[in-house]
Amino acid sequence: MRKLVVLLTLTFISTSIWGQTSEYRVRRIEVEPSFGMGRGVNLALEARVNINSYWDVGFRASMSNLGSASMIVSDYNFARPNKNFLFFVGGGLGWGEHDKSGYVDGPSNVTDEVLFMPRAGIELFQHLRLSLNIHTYNLSDVYPILSIGIVFGGGRKQH
Repeated sequence: MRKLVVLLTLTFISTSIWGQTSEYRVRRIEVEPSFGMGRGVNLALEARVNINSYWDVGFRASMSNLGSASMIVSDYNFARPNKNFLFFVGGGLGWGEHDKSGYVDGPSNVTDEVLFMPRAGIELFQHLRLSLNIHTYNLSDVYPILSIGIVFGGGRKQH
C-alpha cells in the first residue's frame, strides 16, 4: 500500500512538471488496433476522443484465447511537444470473461467478472504505442499484458 501511495504522489508531481508544458493542439479522434502477449495472445481495438492535449477517454474491446473484455478507458498523456515520444498512464473499467482453469486448450472454467485495468506506456512518433496493461478481474486475478498498437488519427495538429 505504501508503494502505491508513493507511486501516485510521484505521478501527480510529474503531472505538474512534465504535463503542463506549453499547450499544443491534438486531433480529436484516434483509433488503435493492438496486439499483446500475456497469459495468452490478446487482440484489442480501442477508440478514443482527445478531450484536450493531455486527457483522452474511449472504449476498448479485446479478445484472447482465454476470454474477452469490453471497458471504458481513459489516459493522461505527459506531453512533451518537442519530442517524438510521450509517456502515458491510465486505466479502464468494464466487464470481462476469462478462463480461470489455466489451460490454453482443454478444460475451461470461464466466468464473467468486473475488470479493472491500470496501464502505462509510451507513444512513439505519434503512431506507435507500447503499453503494459494489467488486467485485474474482481481485484483478485491479475494478468499483465505487454502490447503494441498502431494509432490512426490523434497526434499533433499543425497550427
